[in-house]
Amino acid sequence: MKLEFKLGGETAALKALKRTRPAKVTLVADGPLLTDAAGLAALRAAADLCIERGAELAIEGAAPCFLPGYARYLAAGKGALPCPRRGGCFLAAACRGIPARHAAIAAAFRPPARGFTDLEKCMLAILARGRSLTTAQVLKAARTIKICASCSSEGEVFRAAERLIRFGLVGKEYKGGVYLWTKTPGS
Repeated sequence: MKLEFKLGGETAALKALKRTRPAKVTLVADGPLLTDAAGLAALRAAADLCIERGAELAIEGAAPCFLPGYARYLAAGKGALPCPRRGGCFLAAACRGIPARHAAIAAAFRPPARGFTDLEKCMLAILARGRSLTTAQVLKAARTIKICASCSSEGEVFRAAERLIRFGLVGKEYKGGVYLWTKTPGS
């Protein structure tokens, strides 16, 4: 299924996606939609729905600066223009450039504020249940949440949690030979 996400029509596209259960989805982002917060939110909601349902997902017409955390789903476009800000961007390794059809809004392509990775989002969702969990329990819970597809080792849990600890969002306690992870109050 291929869905066009255009400014003003993003709600209808999202509703169409919710009514169906396609195994493969390509979301195509329109230029003006990329510069609208509500439009981008609808595009993210559609991507999250596809991920949660286990559909094969591709997103065309966007770059990681518009959808941080979704880089692995971005489809390479033909004739991409080099991004003038690529040198100082933390997303440079995942960036394929500015889609040629969006050359008119090239100035909108810029590094975003550093956001959470999908592993970090997954960790926060797991810990939102409100109790302390061991690393093994976090890994088991991650299998039931489709936010991230790669949380499969203790090292990934530790990397995500340590960054969240620096933000003050997660707490860690060593007790009984295992680490216990908790979401900090108020986060």
